[in-house]
Amino acid sequence: MRLLITLANTKETVIPIDHGEYLTALVYNLLERSDADYSRFLHEEGYAADESSRRFKLFVFSGLRARSRKLVGDTLHLGPGPVEWSIASPVGDFVTNFATGILQVGVIAVGRAVFPVARVETLADPDFSGGKARFICLSPIVAAVRSGPGNGDGTRYLTPADGEELTTAIRNNLARKLCALAGPEVEPGDLAITFDQDYLDRRRGGTKLVTYKEIQIRGTLAPFTATGSPALLEVGCDCGFGEKNSGGFGMVEVRG
Repeated sequence: MRLLITLANTKETVIPIDHGEYLTALVYNLLERSDADYSRFLHEEGYAADESSRRFKLFVFSGLRARSRKLVGDTLHLGPGPVEWSIASPVGDFVTNFATGILQVGVIAVGRAVFPVARVETLADPDFSGGKARFICLSPIVAAVRSGPGNGDGTRYLTPADGEELTTAIRNNLARKLCALAGPEVEPGDLAITFDQDYLDRRRGGTKLVTYKEIQIRGTLAPFTATGSPALLEVGCDCGFGEKNSGGFGMVEVRG
């Protein structure tokens, strides 16, 4: 399920370009207002297929978006007018507690900027029964390969230039999320991903470098077409594609 939060903005407002860290903290604060136990569970534990499996938060969000915006140094200037923020999760408890929290508070703060909440609406779920969808990225998709013992402690972020390695990493991540939702016995199915080559050529590879909690993370922003398992398409739309979704990475929107 996806929520669209519309914020009021009456003057030019300045926020950090990389504001995912602020929004992550805000999400947990809003959940805590509604249900402190659930917020604590999600922050400290999360969801997994079984005790030995990797745990996931199973939510994703975009950055703040406005029709009038400009970059100035390391800040983002949002012009007067509506500001939109999207957030999604397949977990009913998350959506209910988040919506309750944000309606109770009535405003959101990002750094020193405070935005009144004008509207919170639920968007219709896309139909993935055909097993194919075209997406745009509302935030960068992250997939990483970690160095093993003896190879240092570096992280290599995969990009469309890595071809099938990136697709496989995204598909495997989605499959693990699906198992966390539906149980380890579920059959995820397969998924093929094709990034928009024209976009990659025009945007020098279609990637973006983002700073999150003082760590530089490279993700992919290129539009793409995904074909295969409807269940994996749905998980990607509701939980985010790739890693670090609870940090605001990997949120997509169906287009065309």
